[in-house]
Amino acid sequence: MKPASIDLPKTPTISPTPRSRTYERGVSICIPAFNEQETIETSIITAAQTLQQTGLPGEILVIDDCSTDATWRIMERLAVDVSGLRIRRHDRNRGIAETFMELYEWARMDLVFLNSADGQWKMGILLEMLPSIKGFDLVVARRKQKQYGGGRLLVSWLFNVAPLLMFWTRTHDAGSVKLVRREIYDIPIQSRGVFAEAERIIRADRRGYRIGAVDVEHCERLSGKASGAKPFLVCEAIADLMKCWVSIVLLRRA
Repeated sequence: MKPASIDLPKTPTISPTPRSRTYERGVSICIPAFNEQETIETSIITAAQTLQQTGLPGEILVIDDCSTDATWRIMERLAVDVSGLRIRRHDRNRGIAETFMELYEWARMDLVFLNSADGQWKMGILLEMLPSIKGFDLVVARRKQKQYGGGRLLVSWLFNVAPLLMFWTRTHDAGSVKLVRREIYDIPIQSRGVFAEAERIIRADRRGYRIGAVDVEHCERLSGKASGAKPFLVCEAIADLMKCWVSIVLLRRA
């Protein structure tokens, strides 16, 4: 059976920021991986299946952030047979924020879908989010119920409330996966830690891009370890938050 095609507008309704590059029509599925040997094969295969179901051209980009298990060997094997799969490996662990930035820069399609390899978000949610890109330029997968402990829930809540109070921007669920028009990743940001995802939403909103959300199911992590609530990462995020407030609110450099 021929996969159902989803009709999308060729260009966003508004383009507040001139494009510095031209992107191909389609979807780039971006996946960061670190010690994901239990789930990386399923993630890549379901990404390929989901991409086919969209009926759109696309690519699957996976970066192994210097895993110490069999993640890279599995990726190399799959790269032989999975159409559209492109892989890279870091020679040292660079962390999730830097890996995200490399994936965004690598993407060449005009839509970017970021997902993890640890099983927390099913690849099929891309199909739920695609219709919303007709009315929005950045769509956040807002988790109905987060599979976190109490401390991590508090940190997550605070970093979603702070942008609303300090920048008048609703980030919805900044730490979740997103479907984003590729040109938004050309907006310069200054955060180099986990606050970078929230900063990008804030700056996109300030430039007139339309921010939306789709409620999705959030599953328990099947591989890897959560690190977002480590004290040094939280402190780094707070520092980035304050720097952004000075830049965007006081100096008006959106």
